[in-house]
Amino acid sequence: MDSNGDVGIGPISGDPANKLHVRGDIQFDVLSGCKFHFTLYGTSPNLKPSWSNSARIGLYNNKMYYIYSNHVWYDNLYDMSDIRIKENIRSIDSPLAAIRQVRGIQYDLKREYFTNTQEEKIDELVEEGKNKYGVVAQELMEVLPDLVVYNEEAKLYGVNYVEMIPILVEAIKEQQVQIEELQAAIGSGEALKGAAVNATSPDPESSTLFQNAPNPFTEETTINYSLGEMVGSATLFIYDMSGKQLRSYNLHERGDSQINIIGGELDAGMYMYSLVADGYLIGTKQMLLTD
Repeated sequence: MDSNGDVGIGPISGDPANKLHVRGDIQFDVLSGCKFHFTLYGTSPNLKPSWSNSARIGLYNNKMYYIYSNHVWYDNLYDMSDIRIKENIRSIDSPLAAIRQVRGIQYDLKREYFTNTQEEKIDELVEEGKNKYGVVAQELMEVLPDLVVYNEEAKLYGVNYVEMIPILVEAIKEQQVQIEELQAAIGSGEALKGAAVNATSPDPESSTLFQNAPNPFTEETTINYSLGEMVGSATLFIYDMSGKQLRSYNLHERGDSQINIIGGELDAGMYMYSLVADGYLIGTKQMLLTD
């Protein structure tokens, strides 16, 4: 047809980049029997299957590397989450315990992952496939099997990262409650066993406790602190998130100093550490040890 017709195949108006030109509503039948409707140049342009839950985009061996949406990638991609389509709603059991067993990793995609790809694009995709973040499906299956799927065609496991988000939300909330309870206990001196502790120092500017670095850490971290010259005795305490005292270090240096914490001496997890000088709580910080 001409440039004003409904369908044009081949260059339009002399532009070789236009191989197919469509105006109006069209329909494609695919081998599965599902019919796709395309509405272009209409009041509500859309691409949709004729029946719900009957189509997919991409295959395991013909994957889409990027999906773009309006303004921001994925900006207009939604899961229907209205309470009116849900039943048997219940709380997530032990979310923090589950998440603590999940190992987050950084990795590179293997070159053979980019099979059935244009040869001239493979090197570019391999480079873009480096330094990715995720989890291992086989490991996650031991902890949260409902988040793992197996593709029979590809013979590969996949992960539903979207449904991991609610578990992370509840785990953070559970952990925050523990942190606040521990902070309250430490602030009142209840958790500082073996020392008579007052809540605040009479001279808070004379001594300071700083955040450890790096944080999180795996092998070793450094806690910097400063003690006033008139401080008689000072101790650094380390607690787990239940408030149990795990370590104590007597501090002899005055002025600016530091102490190193070796990761191998503790299990992976969240910890609190407090500085007590002459029976007064100087400060409390939290640190994270990872595997």
